[in-house]
Amino acid sequence: MNISVKLCFAKMKISIIPFDLTTYDTVKHYLVLNTTLEDNIMTHSLSSFCSGLVASILGTPADVIKSRIMNQPRDKQGRGLLYKSSTDCLIQAVQGEGFMSLYKGFLPSWLRMTPWSLVFWLTYEKIREMSGVNPF
Repeated sequence: MNISVKLCFAKMKISIIPFDLTTYDTVKHYLVLNTTLEDNIMTHSLSSFCSGLVASILGTPADVIKSRIMNQPRDKQGRGLLYKSSTDCLIQAVQGEGFMSLYKGFLPSWLRMTPWSLVFWLTYEKIREMSGVNPF
């Protein structure tokens, strides 16, 4: 795989980070302001769960396209034989197998992202609490 393809996929994965942060923060604020839940580990856990879910929903299509491009057969010059670009791969996948083909492997992705998100956000909240930073 050439460097431009690797950079393209790195950009797609990095572009998911704001949604992860936004989801966590939005869900946390909603739970604290609109339910009986307080700013505690239960609220942080629920917010983390939602954050991991959104990250998986947004990230799985990029992972599927990346995997297909990386695993395609190549000619002697190292060029892919099935796809000309990530856009071509996306179009072929959706036309040939339907939109949901972009979510093959969603469950393993979600099962990987949710625990990571939980550990990350609970650690963040504990550090925030220990340093005396206001949650809102």
